Amino acid sequence: MGGQARMIERPDPADYSIAVRLNRKPRNSWRWEIYRAGKSIPVERSLEHFQTMAEATRAGKAALQRFVELRLTIST
Repeated sequence: MGGQARMIERPDPADYSIAVRLNRKPRNSWRWEIYRAGKSIPVERSLEHFQTMAEATRAGKAALQRFVELRLTIST
């Protein structure tokens, strides 16, 4: 039908990173967000609020690993 096949790029794990942010509400809570390089809107963020930055960072790193692994699985 003349349509062009679109190649799915294999994601590069280095294209993604986490940011940990302090929220105002609930008071003094932390959340993680996953960003793709060059984008200002997160591709995923935590629904859970964490009491410390360290807890949010640990959870964010684990979420980032799962996110990248899922993307790699989908693209293969």
